[in-house]
Amino acid sequence: MIERIYIPTVRRPDNQITYNGLPPELQKRVIMVVEPGERHLYNYDCDYLEIPEEFVGSWTQLSQTRLFIHKHAGAIKYCMADDDVLLKRRNAKYWTGVSNMEKSIRTATSQDILEAFEDFDKWLDEDDIGVAGCAFPTRPPAKSRYSDTQGVFGIPFIDGRMLSKVIDSMELTEIRIAEDILFLFECLSRGINTRQANEWVWWNTSLYNKSMQEKRVIWAPVNDDIEAQCLLYIAKRFPHGLTVFKKDGELKKTQHWKKLYNPQARLRTKEIRIGTGKTVKVTSDSV
Repeated sequence: MIERIYIPTVRRPDNQITYNGLPPELQKRVIMVVEPGERHLYNYDCDYLEIPEEFVGSWTQLSQTRLFIHKHAGAIKYCMADDDVLLKRRNAKYWTGVSNMEKSIRTATSQDILEAFEDFDKWLDEDDIGVAGCAFPTRPPAKSRYSDTQGVFGIPFIDGRMLSKVIDSMELTEIRIAEDILFLFECLSRGINTRQANEWVWWNTSLYNKSMQEKRVIWAPVNDDIEAQCLLYIAKRFPHGLTVFKKDGELKKTQHWKKLYNPQARLRTKEIRIGTGKTVKVTSDSV
């Protein structure tokens, strides 16, 4: 089961899009992650986690908050959702040949969202999948229900049983933005694979609502120079994973997810049942 749904949020006590879009069964699993000085403003029926005071207003507040959540979650399956996400469902005709809705994509119903969470929960039980998530709406429909070793953003589902073993060795808090790319690179380079659902799509409402963007001074987009610095930092750490360039005067990037994935890096422990019914643990770099 996806035991917890962490929603880090700032300056939005009256506009929790992700929380409001969840069915009641999932709202009960939400932990809203807030600044100590804003806690009294939030009255949603969920649990709360306050970030350390020293994070507040820091240049890397978001990346520090995300790391804080990973460590708080520990060895469970959990979700870390942006506070402005809507889920959509894509027509199954693209990979089954049989249509299951009138349009190519529609807003997910409560039942759809529960099905999506079941999918991600099941996928995180596979040997190599440690991070799973939804497709971006601008991505063309694929011919398969999901694709492995891809970027997942907005509402990633994480297997803390895998991540908790290596989280202390990851360097995740050095940059202000693109911290989600850095996290995925750290995971893939350690043999923690990703899975991107093609059926489930996430919609970032803040991209299309200026009034919401203006409330996010701390996490707001920054100028090209700062973005370039952050991306070049990642490219220096993972030269095979990221290409940064300018096209028509705009900063561009290309992620090379499959070049980074290193399945041999993960030290796995599997339980193997032998003929007597006894369970033994076998640990190997390549099992």
